[in-house]
Amino acid sequence: MGKITKMPPHLANMIAAGEVVEKPSSVVKELVENAIDAKAKNIRIFLQEGGLKEIKVVDDGEGMDEEDVRLAFLPHATSKIKTEYDLSRILSLGFRGEAIASIAAVSKMQIISSRDGKGGYQVTYQAGSMLSSGPIHSNQGTTVTVENLFFNTPARLKYLKPAKNELASITYLMDRIALAHPEIRFMLVNDNRTYLSTTASNQLPSLMGEIYGLEVAKSLLEESFIIDGVKGRLILVKPEIYRANKLEITLLVNGRFVKNYNITNAIVEGFRTYLPIGKYPIVVLYLEIDPMLIDVNVHPSKTEIKISNEEQIIAKLMEVIPKALESTILIPTRQVYTKDTNVGYEKLNIFELPRTKVKEEPKEELEKILPKKPVQSIKEPTPSLILREEPTPYAATPTQQEEDRKKLPYFEYVGQAFGTYLIFQNEEGLYLMDQHAAAERINYEKNYELLGNPNQPTQELLVPILLNFTKSEALFIEDHLAEFERIGFSLEPMSQTDYVLRAVPLWAKLDDAKNIISKIFALLIENKRVDVITFRDSIAKQISCKGSIKANHALSRAEIDSLVEQLKQCKNPYTCPHGRPTIIKLSSTDLEKMFERIQS
Repeated sequence: MGKITKMPPHLANMIAAGEVVEKPSSVVKELVENAIDAKAKNIRIFLQEGGLKEIKVVDDGEGMDEEDVRLAFLPHATSKIKTEYDLSRILSLGFRGEAIASIAAVSKMQIISSRDGKGGYQVTYQAGSMLSSGPIHSNQGTTVTVENLFFNTPARLKYLKPAKNELASITYLMDRIALAHPEIRFMLVNDNRTYLSTTASNQLPSLMGEIYGLEVAKSLLEESFIIDGVKGRLILVKPEIYRANKLEITLLVNGRFVKNYNITNAIVEGFRTYLPIGKYPIVVLYLEIDPMLIDVNVHPSKTEIKISNEEQIIAKLMEVIPKALESTILIPTRQVYTKDTNVGYEKLNIFELPRTKVKEEPKEELEKILPKKPVQSIKEPTPSLILREEPTPYAATPTQQEEDRKKLPYFEYVGQAFGTYLIFQNEEGLYLMDQHAAAERINYEKNYELLGNPNQPTQELLVPILLNFTKSEALFIEDHLAEFERIGFSLEPMSQTDYVLRAVPLWAKLDDAKNIISKIFALLIENKRVDVITFRDSIAKQISCKGSIKANHALSRAEIDSLVEQLKQCKNPYTCPHGRPTIIKLSSTDLEKMFERIQS
């Protein structure tokens, strides 16, 4: 007798549940997607203990009759696809017919549904076996209740996270689904506390505010694009608001929340130099793609898809995102603290200011706060605050002022603090510029353009530089000597692991040359490619930092003028190559609050 036997359906469902149902958020995802496919306009999710005890999803969709409710529990029972033709043109969120059977195999599950709101039908399963069925009163739509998830699979139950962690996963998921379907009203309630409530306004700024808050809703940029078979809509949050991970980069394809490593990295790359190292943007990318160009049948969870024209989408994102960021003023406004006699110092939100009254002050007193004329010089400035003589506006004509506002606003020079920060003013407030960050940005953009030349001009070194490599690195150098020569580095072997550098490209600064060049070689060796253009961003950052104005260095007025004018011509004058701000704003209103000239 043979050893191979057919697996019982109940056991097959339990195995399938291991892929389809990983945790409570997986159950919520499958049930909510079914509700969306049923054309529901209102979807409510009620949880107990983060879904560990109970998950209930209530919708007002098309509903099911008795036969459909019974069939829904069977493996691979679905209304979404019927032929191979349908499989290649999937527009629904669900289609595999695995979710209900898989969930029912590892929980107690009840479905109540009605097509007309007059009569309904219910079926209840536990551990894959039917417990009860029969007519029941029900509103139009479907209510699905899942209790005691994984009660019969101790190994899976053991590794579930605490209720708060599972709730966090569900709220994150529901935020993505709400973003994908702004036309649907969603409500998420856990232990009688509401965590999400959208208005179905179909207005993205309003929805972003409901999910992320008012500050994000006021910092949105939007771009659209069309390429072959793809329509894209990109919602960007200005880089002054960022996150410590990539989780808030949301990719929505044909109304489905999916994950794509390459597209996510392309979005991060689009924000290159606009964000500090290790920080990531908040972005929502909507893609409408011809179903023939994607494959959503990659994994039972349906969060991974294959896109046939992925490279075109990535290239377009790399073009669109920098253009959107370059088209707006991105000077961050810093919040201040105000003194309150009852609560001490309390942070003020600049977007939620209370109704205020300004103290009546003589005109001459107000002019002392915001002088219209240049600040007069001080004969003996202190080391910490240097005021230059007779500051003059950078823009002499209204036309030039308007041109400058496209990148940096028109302002007047006031002074220099701590040999590091340049101070400017206009009618809106004070601006503080980090001279090192500003110079680094200028040098970075110049070097980045220079590195785009595939044939780099070189300069001979009067004193050759000795470079030491490991044996593996030396072998890489030996195999690529001609390529290093092509990009401007002339190397001559001295021993098995030592090389002498006799010429370098013109862009390689000779100050601290050995340290810079060692870092460049380390970068090229680590990536196993000798191509400066490919790594031009990293290399431009390394050589720009060394050649920039340092902190604690007093500048002459001519140097300051030159620095500001060059910064205005940069594509991104708002951050250094590492994402730190070059300039910040302190509004006149904030200044008046600090001096208590504005009373609540």
